[in-house]
Amino acid sequence: MKTTKFFGNHSKYSLHDARVQKIEFLDDSLIFTFDYIFFYENGTEQTHKAQVVFETCDIDFFEILVFNNTILDTFIGKRIELPQYQQDYSDSEFEVITETYNWGHAAFQGWLWTEGNPVHCIMNIYFKGDMIYVVDEARN
Repeated sequence: MKTTKFFGNHSKYSLHDARVQKIEFLDDSLIFTFDYIFFYENGTEQTHKAQVVFETCDIDFFEILVFNNTILDTFIGKRIELPQYQQDYSDSEFEVITETYNWGHAAFQGWLWTEGNPVHCIMNIYFKGDMIYVVDEARN
């Protein structure tokens, strides 16, 4: 038997190259505030300030992996939770390079920029609710 998996339409929003300005956990929602995200419609690209909200998120399963370097050959790293991330990286920006979604799971991989130096970072988000884009209609 052959079965073809069908994927829905691609989202008109992309987080690729977008930088996270702030991460908050409020009322069981994990909120990422971006300087901009990309919006594609009718062959045109726009950028907008935005937030991405993961509803009904279990913060105990929000996993942040911060490595000592960019992942090339060998590396070491650490697993931290949101309060430590907010404390240790309050002046840093996380730049999303790859975004992956599955049932109740989102994974962001990219660069954590601190004082102009990038290290590899992975954020695993587990949620039971919706993933919502809150987009500022004004263009950047």
